[in-house]
Amino acid sequence: MKDSAAPSRSNGRRTIAVLLFLAIAATAWLSLHLALRQVGGVSRHGNPLLDPGYQHSERLRVATARAAMDAVGMNSSDPDAPQYRADYHRQRMQIEADSQGLERWAANDPHHQGLLLEIRGSLAELTLSLDQVSGTGKSADSAAKTPLLPALSRAESALGNYSASLTEPSNFQTAPYIFSGPVVLWWLLLLLLLEAAAMVWVVYSTTALRT
Repeated sequence: MKDSAAPSRSNGRRTIAVLLFLAIAATAWLSLHLALRQVGGVSRHGNPLLDPGYQHSERLRVATARAAMDAVGMNSSDPDAPQYRADYHRQRMQIEADSQGLERWAANDPHHQGLLLEIRGSLAELTLSLDQVSGTGKSADSAAKTPLLPALSRAESALGNYSASLTEPSNFQTAPYIFSGPVVLWWLLLLLLLEAAAMVWVVYSTTALRT
């Protein structure tokens, strides 16, 4: 009876060993895949320099502030007025380029549409005011005057809020903490250790059975 039962037990352990090997391979693959996703998520959210929306926003903050300073300086009696005028045109071109870039990028950023709409409105108001103060552009002779400082403050605030929203950790996690990425990864690693321990036990038992 013992001699006939031994091959059956040995075949059963081989089957278990094969299943454990497949389970270990699957768990290891899932762990690696989840770890790579976690690293990728940290790269995207932790480094705003990789985000085109952030780049456009930060360049717009600089360009709008300089354009406002130039618009005031170019119409003053300052001897550097020609330099202000030349820089003003450069900054207006920069504002136009990054505004268009941010508009195109908006389609890839569905989570911040409210902030992007505020940026669009504030830049339109600031452009109108810049035209009036500088005496250039299509809106220079507009009857309704738009104060420069409030318009600039609104644009800078909108751009700053958008940039900040891209650099702070995501606040849109709806899954319970127990199902979050890092915790799932720890559970997978624990499962991998248990599977490896079971595999060692099966191999040891099979070797002991043969001897």
